[in-house]
Amino acid sequence: MKDIIFCTRSNNDLIKALKHSGYKPKISKNPEDAIKNADYGSSILFLADDYPTAKFELSKSIIDEIRSKKIKAYIEYPLSINDIKTEEPITIKYERAIIQNDFFSSNPAKNSICYINGCWYRYSEMITDTSISLAKAAGYDSLAYDMPKESIPILGYLNGNKDILICTTSLSNFIKGRYSPYLRWIGIWEGILKHLGLNIELSWQSDIEFMHESDAHVTKKDYISAFRKNCLWSYNNILTKMEDSYFAIEGYQSDITYDGRQFLRLSNRGDCNLETAMQFGLYASYTNNPEYEKIAKNMATNIFTLPSFANTDPSSSMYGLTNWYANGKAFYGDDNARVMLSSLILRNTLGFKDLDEYILKCVFGNLRTTGKLGFRRMRLDDGRFKDMIWKDYYNEDFIHLAPHYQSYLWAVYLWAYKMTGVEELYTKSLKAIEITMDAFPDELIWTNSLTAEIARMILPLCILYKVTNKEEHKKWLEKAVYGIIEYQQPCGAIRDGFKDVSKGRYPPPKTNEDYGTTEASLIQNNSDPATDLMYTANWAFIG
Repeated sequence: MKDIIFCTRSNNDLIKALKHSGYKPKISKNPEDAIKNADYGSSILFLADDYPTAKFELSKSIIDEIRSKKIKAYIEYPLSINDIKTEEPITIKYERAIIQNDFFSSNPAKNSICYINGCWYRYSEMITDTSISLAKAAGYDSLAYDMPKESIPILGYLNGNKDILICTTSLSNFIKGRYSPYLRWIGIWEGILKHLGLNIELSWQSDIEFMHESDAHVTKKDYISAFRKNCLWSYNNILTKMEDSYFAIEGYQSDITYDGRQFLRLSNRGDCNLETAMQFGLYASYTNNPEYEKIAKNMATNIFTLPSFANTDPSSSMYGLTNWYANGKAFYGDDNARVMLSSLILRNTLGFKDLDEYILKCVFGNLRTTGKLGFRRMRLDDGRFKDMIWKDYYNEDFIHLAPHYQSYLWAVYLWAYKMTGVEELYTKSLKAIEITMDAFPDELIWTNSLTAEIARMILPLCILYKVTNKEEHKKWLEKAVYGIIEYQQPCGAIRDGFKDVSKGRYPPPKTNEDYGTTEASLIQNNSDPATDLMYTANWAFIG
């Protein structure tokens, strides 16, 4: 085996991975010393420890010395190459890393997609025989269409010299930057190291891991532990306080920075607040912790009473509705439904009957903007009430076969019917569910996936069957449950899937140019192994 020198610091991610794999790397912190001490025919990796700041200059003299000693070199994120400065750093927005050839011996294969989170690159025209490019391209884990005409080479040879690999970003930042998928990054680094003369089976400790193996037996104790950790995470990460009022932010941004961070998403949404209040209320009930009970009650009361969320003018068509977010007078039926469902659970768990009047106002505020057939406009906002009042929506023959937006209102109405006996809550829900089940599942309008729509029907059908105990309603419930089981995998995950793409509100991108322009399905094709933990799994589970 050839001598290999790693010009880097000891805390570099690649060094960590090599040590984790049982290899003792030879480290040199100084490029000049690395070249000086390198044997003839050895290899050197010059790694970008200060990325995204570029410091290493691959000068003509260094290149000449590398060539004279027949050194194989890997240089990442150079400030200059051959005394010519690389272009100023640019960061990505929608671009992902695409494998361009067979350099990695099918692991990863050509056209595979990988993620270099928060990637910064310094373009150079001196890269040839490109092995990895950045491009905005459609596809789940491989290209869905031809390689885009516009792409940015980030790994290749220096002007055709196979002994000098140039990388215009940092590939060695893979642990800190949470690059993914894990197995593909193993393949990428095994391929680079093999090219430099080191055959090794790499592995490393990922910062993010599963709690259980896919075939593990999950016990009641595990469920309790998961619930506890979930509540503590919410308490420590998304809970905010302004004066005497508690709120929950929406969460974290989905994009990941070069150093693995995700920034807070400070949107103050009504449904997020009530679902968090419900969570804290359940935790308070389980632990008898008065602090969590206090916070839960405070959060719920805020959404129903503060002017930024509540609509308290009886003369307004928006009376009783809760705002989508603070001061945002948009009223999605599914968002209001989550507010009401969470409030009902909180009310019953803690005996918090102070919410009763608010819940009823919200229930009937939504019911009176629901049409004769039990369907409600996907979104109403203050502008939609300028030319039409609540009676216009109440009396319209409107059908919208989209459980994503409709079904949890039916769940609320049926639950409220069970508690109040108001017949219209039952009749409208039953009519809408009957129409939906006649179209189920092939004619449903799906938002992100058909499986999400199927999963969304389980809860209202559960409540309907509990209310009526009718055999027909039991069969509807079984149809939805078995519809989800059809997509369930041995590990328990519900694989995302769809049928008629024309029924999709947010279908997969139809072209590379479409990628990143709107919300979309997680998958490109039904064979893609993905589960949606926000729009499918949780809805099936709550049912």
